[in-house]
Amino acid sequence: MKKLTIPVDVFESDRINSGIRRLVRAGVLKDRPESQVCRVRNAAAGATWRTLRDLELLVVQIYGVFDTQPAISARLREFSKPFHGLVKERRVEKSESGKYVYFYRLVAVEEQVA
Repeated sequence: MKKLTIPVDVFESDRINSGIRRLVRAGVLKDRPESQVCRVRNAAAGATWRTLRDLELLVVQIYGVFDTQPAISARLREFSKPFHGLVKERRVEKSESGKYVYFYRLVAVEEQVA
């Protein structure tokens, strides 16, 4: 079975990643591996769309900690409104089997021009 993915063009990727870099330089996104919200934030931040399963595997690869999909989902809900300078984006795609697949990513909140 072919894995469902969402492509991201280079302009969108550059815009999102520059926002993440801005937050890192400002010291807002500090790495605290003991914090589940920080592990999920670091795995989900960026232009790449990921499923809960993808995020679960990425957290294990980066930190060696097994955060469950329900726990990751709960942490992502904290980003429904801007939190730590990031906000959650969600997309739903229909797979070839007819099932709906949810994808997530965290992007930097756009700066407001005064």
